[in-house]
Amino acid sequence: MNLSALSRHGALVVLLVFYSALLVIQLDHGLASGDAHGIVRSTQALVNGGHLEVSRPPGHPTTEFYLFGATGWILLKGFGVEFGNQVFLIWQGVAALTTLIVFYELLYRLAANRVRVLLATICLAFSNQFFFNAVDGEEFIFGLLFLLIAVRLLLVSAESVNIRRLLLSIFCFALATGCRPELVFAAIIFPIYCLFDSKLGWKYGLTSVGLAGIAVVIVWLPILLVGVRAPYTAGMNLRESILGGVYRTIFQAFTPPVFLLLCWALITALRDLRKQMESKNFVFTMSCAVPLIFLAVFFLHPSKAAQLLVALPFVLLLAVGRSLALLLALTSFTLLGSVVNIDIFKDRQLVRPFLTVGSYFQAVRQKPYYKLDYLRKLLDQCGNRPAIIIGNAWPWDFEYQIDRGSLPVREKDLHGAIKRDIPTFFSNGDRCVFLPPDAAYENALLEEWQQKGYAMKIEANLYRTLFARYDVRSAFSATTADVGGVSFNLFYVD
Repeated sequence: MNLSALSRHGALVVLLVFYSALLVIQLDHGLASGDAHGIVRSTQALVNGGHLEVSRPPGHPTTEFYLFGATGWILLKGFGVEFGNQVFLIWQGVAALTTLIVFYELLYRLAANRVRVLLATICLAFSNQFFFNAVDGEEFIFGLLFLLIAVRLLLVSAESVNIRRLLLSIFCFALATGCRPELVFAAIIFPIYCLFDSKLGWKYGLTSVGLAGIAVVIVWLPILLVGVRAPYTAGMNLRESILGGVYRTIFQAFTPPVFLLLCWALITALRDLRKQMESKNFVFTMSCAVPLIFLAVFFLHPSKAAQLLVALPFVLLLAVGRSLALLLALTSFTLLGSVVNIDIFKDRQLVRPFLTVGSYFQAVRQKPYYKLDYLRKLLDQCGNRPAIIIGNAWPWDFEYQIDRGSLPVREKDLHGAIKRDIPTFFSNGDRCVFLPPDAAYENALLEEWQQKGYAMKIEANLYRTLFARYDVRSAFSATTADVGGVSFNLFYVD
């Protein structure tokens, strides 16, 4: 980029520098996402053992095999460095910054005003789920990045049709599905593109769908060779899916004010959809179709609010074409949501709306660096009698503090019926034993420790999360609970 171009886009440079600083500050604060730890372990198994382990079915070949696998091999063979948590976090940050640049350039290519383009980019950068995944998280941003590149490749002048760019776009789309399998539904952009181009038409539209399918098979070939497993279910019935989807959409994927503004932008755009389709406006039609499709898909499997992240750039594309006032309002409420938010659940109980910390603090406070005070409160539960304690703390939370000499515990693996190796942490010899949350399902192991005379304790909020997550109307004040035939004392941590 030359100096004149740099001066024209100086505000973007400032945004990227500031955003980079926010991410760099958190690099040494550990990795919080359980799925991210699975990604790191799968990459290490691929690099060190040469075999592909799927961290979460059905698989994520673009990241775990191609991108992270190649990175891990280069680091290990060239520099003797193992692919670890910090390398993963660096990749997350690079993906986030690259996505913001691609999104900015995409909007700028559509001849939008630079002020509006910058405001829309800020809205994406500081949206709840984008920042969550930039600072920690999973492959959602990688999937969004490849999808935006695929869209950008389709934007050529109306007078020319570039088949090479179309094929590259299809390949980028296939890579996006290798980051997040649900992005396969974004294939709708190709028949729309072909149908709206007078030089292509419906025959090319059908062909593009077929080519997209072939590209997806090629990208997913490593997973197909080891065997595809069905993805985990959300564990909800239809009513719970609808109610859970509504809550995650309004309060987790976005904030209530941002959600209302985005709805207004999408609804007003839908009123013009027929006219825009008649004029063969590909960008407008695509920007209406993609959010509607993914909103419907989300309610069928509302397990993670980040699944709605793919819809946000397309709604912002519509908002840019509306009014500056709308973008200013979206930007203001997005930034405000980074500091303070509204919620209707407190300790998993439905309550009146109340103010809580914003997405920035929620994202960073989940990291192991900030868990020391909570872990010390777990230690206070030991008491005089030998005890098994299950709190809302994962192995990496303990390991982070152990590595820094901040917590007087030692680690040892136990063997369970469900999970072969269960990282367990001991304090005061073997008198105080800390198990991770998923060990609450290991009934045989828990019975064994109870028969040894250990007091069984589990944090009350964790118990409610694991075994009574959908009982949200009644207050929870129990002091004991039965877990698979084992009696537990419930304790509360402020």
